[in-house]
This record gives sequence, structure tokens and C-alpha cells, in this order.
Amino acid sequence: MTARASRYVAGAAAGLALTVSLTGCRADAGAGKASGGDKPAGGTQLTAAQEALAKASKKTADLKSFRATLTTSTVVSGKKTDLTGNLAFRLKPTPAMKLDVPPIKTAGKTMDGFQEVFAGDTIYLKVPALAKQAGKPWVGFSTTDLSKATGIDVQSMQNQGQQANPALNAKMLTASKDVHAVGKETVAGVRTTHYQGTFSLADALNKLDTTERAEAQKIFGQLGLDKLNFNMWVDGQQLPRKLALATAPGSKLALDIAMKYLAFDAPVSIKAPAKSQVADGTKLANKVKDGGSNVSG
Repeated sequence: MTARASRYVAGAAAGLALTVSLTGCRADAGAGKASGGDKPAGGTQLTAAQEALAKASKKTADLKSFRATLTTSTVVSGKKTDLTGNLAFRLKPTPAMKLDVPPIKTAGKTMDGFQEVFAGDTIYLKVPALAKQAGKPWVGFSTTDLSKATGIDVQSMQNQGQQANPALNAKMLTASKDVHAVGKETVAGVRTTHYQGTFSLADALNKLDTTERAEAQKIFGQLGLDKLNFNMWVDGQQLPRKLALATAPGSKLALDIAMKYLAFDAPVSIKAPAKSQVADGTKLANKVKDGGSNVSG
């Protein structure tokens, strides 16, 4: 496999991690009781801003699907990568995700965009570099094989992604001790209240139940995150219209990521590509791991 194609495989796994960490986890998050309850540490009452985030968490707990635009900017080893994409996420009854990404800017160069479909336990990628090597438009990777090839625990991310829901992030954000309202702003034509603050991962995890906490720790732990700055825009129906997260200066990973929600519970059609159009990604994944130079279709 070429070095360029190898980067796509690893990048797809990292991209999935970022998407999952932003959208949250557990489709039934609203049904469980968080260990931290709806009050901050010490049993004091929520501030008005914390209460607004708590209401957003509860409001989104029953969502079945959403559409959004995703924007990320990451700096790893001094190299910056900017990515934008259109995301469709089905939460219930069977979780699935579709992400369309136009050309990507990384280290001052422009690389081909890609399409990604996440269904069941398989990630399907439509990337020119991979298609050329595989001989088919799409390449399918089981999460287990991709984990072995990249060293990233994609399987745990997949478990997280299957239970995705924006409610989790709102629940974690209530751990913020400094969240405050910035003012009224319009997001995608919708009037919202803008909230801003910071939260530590340790405090945020205390807001979750045992299962949620273990799953979230896997995601944030692998990304090396312990504290995040956030901005959240909530509409009059207590639904989040935009969420932006950024790492603090000096963090292991420099990250700015934003999700703008365009629609909730709108019909989404997410299907795996036809088998005839999909190459088995196992060989590609093994070549990434072994450092091979050629892959047959």
C-alpha cells in the first residue's frame, strides 16, 4: 500500500473517533440515571446556564436521527489538517452513519476527499487512493481489523458510535463550573442562546453512569484529552443547534471541532454499498500494519 493510502486508513479511524467524541454516546442516555445527577458537585443548585444545558441533554435523549455539518482542525506533530464534511446519523432503531468530505487541506497540501459509511461493525471508505489499489470504488474494513492495523481501538469507538446521541455531550457539559450565557445569536436561521465555558474530563465523567463513563473514557483517553473549552448554541426548544469544542493551549492534541445541527428526526437513508462495489479491506489493513508496498484487489 502506498504511504498516501495508509494515511487514509489511519485518518479514517481518527476521523471516526472525533465524530463519535463530538456526537456523544448511548442512544438510551436519557433513560439512565447519571451518577452526578442534575446537580453539580457539592449538591448546590444548577446555575441558569447549567440548567439550560441539562434541559438540552434531556430534550435530545429521544432523538432518532440528525443531520449536521462537521468542521475539524487538528495539529499533530506540527502538521495542520482542516476537514469539513456533511454528516447524517441514524440513532434508532439501528445506528448508522454517513460522512461526505470534500478535498482536505493538510500540511499545506490538498488531498482527495472521501466518503465514509459506518454500518454494523464495518466502515466503508470511498477514497481515490484506496480504490486504485483495491480495484473497486469502495473498501470495507471491519472495526477489529482496522484497530489492529492502526493501533487505535476502533472497536470501542464503534461501540460508542452505535449508541451515539447529542444528549451525552450536553450532559457532560453540565460539569462546567464556569459556563455562562454570552448572548442571543442566530445559527442557520434559528434564534439561539450562546453558552460558553470549560470542563475537565474528570468532572464530566462523574456526570455519567458506569457504562457511559467507561465508554467515554476510552474515546477521550485515546485522544489524550483532559480539558476542553466549549461553545454551545441552544434554541428555544432546548435543542442544540451548534457545538464547538477546542483543546486548551499545551494539550497533547491541538483540536478545534464544530458540529452545526441542520435537522433533527428528519428521514435519513444510510445503507452499506453493494457488495459488488466493495473490496475486502483486510489485506489493505494488514499491509498498513506490515508496511507493505503493494495490495491486490
